[in-house]
Amino acid sequence: MSEFDITFELFTLLLGLTMAEVLAGYARTYKLRSRIRHNRLAYGDQGGDGVVEQVRIGWLVPLSAAVVLFHQATFWLFMFDVQGNVPLNFLSLICVLGVIGWYYLISAALWPDEPEAWPDFDAYYMAHRRFIWFGVIAVALLADFGRALFEPPLEPTTAPAWIVSTVDWTNNVGSVAILAMPFIRSRRWAIAVLVVLNLHFVVLAALSPWVFI
Repeated sequence: MSEFDITFELFTLLLGLTMAEVLAGYARTYKLRSRIRHNRLAYGDQGGDGVVEQVRIGWLVPLSAAVVLFHQATFWLFMFDVQGNVPLNFLSLICVLGVIGWYYLISAALWPDEPEAWPDFDAYYMAHRRFIWFGVIAVALLADFGRALFEPPLEPTTAPAWIVSTVDWTNNVGSVAILAMPFIRSRRWAIAVLVVLNLHFVVLAALSPWVFI
């Protein structure tokens, strides 16, 4: 067991909690949609849950949550890759807690706690998008800094050239898209870029057996 194994176990536990926070948002949203659907079938326009009937979920929040979930998964892979090279000390522990705490705040801010207070989830997203995406960008920059310091030399890949070029191209597109997200005010453009970001992670996942990502 290396020095960092204990810290890595703590990191894994805390990151699991942040991912659970994102997934819990999906569960609450599913229950909310089921509740709205039931009320419409049972009461039509004659009654039901009042304000809840006016809740519009949209696409911005669910797509953003998917991107953050994918991003957290890639961050876990990064930590697994560097765990043997990070010393165990108070500073490294504080850094891990700081990054995961930041991730948790992002995860908690993705979904409105009270749908009645935010009947339009797209409007909620627009009000919180800069906190969410600047947070994701900051974590990504910290990961790049940590990778430069602690990542071991990469072994030459045996993957075909087209796979390597596809991964590089996809990473470039994903980086530009994430950098653009805090500044996009159009809902349609935000949805389009979020779809691109999710496809970026899907492509990386499909090619990861040949190229370590």
